Amino acid sequence: MTDHTDHEGREDRTAPGAGDEPDELEVPPEIAAQVVRALDRSPSTFTVLIGRDLRTRWLSTSASWVSDTDPVSRRGRESLERVHPDDIPKLLNAFGQLSAATAENRVIPVVEPLRYRLGSDETGWVTREAIINNLLHDPEVDGMLAIVRPVGGALDGVGNVIDLLVADAPLPDVLTACGSLVPAYLGEAAVVAVVGGTEVVGVAGGSPIAPLATDERWWRDTLADGKVRAPREFAGYPDDLAEQAQPLGFRSAWMLPVVEPSTREVIGCVAVWVRVDVELNIGTDQALLQTLRLSSLVIGEQRRHHALQREAVTDPLTGVGNRSALRRRLDAATGELTVAFVDLDDFKAVNDTYGHDAGDTVLREVALRLAAAVREDDLVVRLGGDEFAIVLADGTSPDAVVGLVARLLAAVEVPVALAGAVTTAVHASVGVATGPPSEVVRRADDALYVAKREKG
Repeated sequence: MTDHTDHEGREDRTAPGAGDEPDELEVPPEIAAQVVRALDRSPSTFTVLIGRDLRTRWLSTSASWVSDTDPVSRRGRESLERVHPDDIPKLLNAFGQLSAATAENRVIPVVEPLRYRLGSDETGWVTREAIINNLLHDPEVDGMLAIVRPVGGALDGVGNVIDLLVADAPLPDVLTACGSLVPAYLGEAAVVAVVGGTEVVGVAGGSPIAPLATDERWWRDTLADGKVRAPREFAGYPDDLAEQAQPLGFRSAWMLPVVEPSTREVIGCVAVWVRVDVELNIGTDQALLQTLRLSSLVIGEQRRHHALQREAVTDPLTGVGNRSALRRRLDAATGELTVAFVDLDDFKAVNDTYGHDAGDTVLREVALRLAAAVREDDLVVRLGGDEFAIVLADGTSPDAVVGLVARLLAAVEVPVALAGAVTTAVHASVGVATGPPSEVVRRADDALYVAKREKG
């Protein structure tokens, strides 16, 4: 390395070239041994020395726990064997630049950072980040030293969430990815979403908090009142919950509401089981902010998607299913179905006497009564006008069908209250048929026609 002073008296240092080595400092053998051991035993990185032929000359012992790689068996093998095929060209380009620069008596001291995927289709691909130090010009080394770490942290976690959303992954998987954004030093997290009146929990299957997160007593109150709960030492939680969490090394549990930004409605909860003795403050709050924001985005989008799906299969006047809902139920059937058609006998008279608003009131009330009269697995559909259909659950016995028809007729015939203290009553005809999905609707319609004709 050459030193000189410019015209303003400032010292200028020129980086060493391949033929212009700096004076080497004598490294005591015991220090050199400590440095090598530090590289070899790093808890979070592994080091690999790559020769000009791109073969692995040395791999640190830490590769066994950081990358699940046997360092001894890798020596002498191609260094890119386990790299994702799509990432090999950029690594070869980097190595090529270093080699070409060295051949031209120039030194590119380091290439950083390079990201690539390591693993296989069988074990899965894990992203790594490498800093490649160019030591090709050093005759004692004549190679490239790469220091590699697994990629993690909030930035990569956000990317993972976005990838899952784009791939239309199941909601629990996306929520689990949101929970993984909580810093590991703080603890482990699950995310609970409320979609369509149902709670969905996202938590990694092998995580120690998996059995904790599914117990709604941790997060039920926060969903109900939207209040943050971040006590010390599980204060306020049932004793048996604390007794489950403490042996796992957790010091407390924080329940943080997820809200919809525009309405401030509580749409979920980030549940964090905390390993360290720390209070929720500006530091920890900032660490959790990314998880809360992304969870709100994910849950809000899922709720909008669910609402659109429900709207597509719901009759807007009565709130029961529509013809699309009926078609989906028929398409999903694997065997014969039983379908009941219900038609109001004297509905036209209601419209003629009291007007269409009163008729809409009657239709809405009849739909509510039909839905209340059937079982949870039965489907009520408004076909249009004053016609309804009920698809009965699989395995419904003939006796159950008879009982259902009686309940339907009794429910419909109860007088309906209209505006101005006026009441009106309607009656119904029911036709029931059993058959394959392609024929059962026609058969039920035929049975309804017979029932109405028999009434005269």
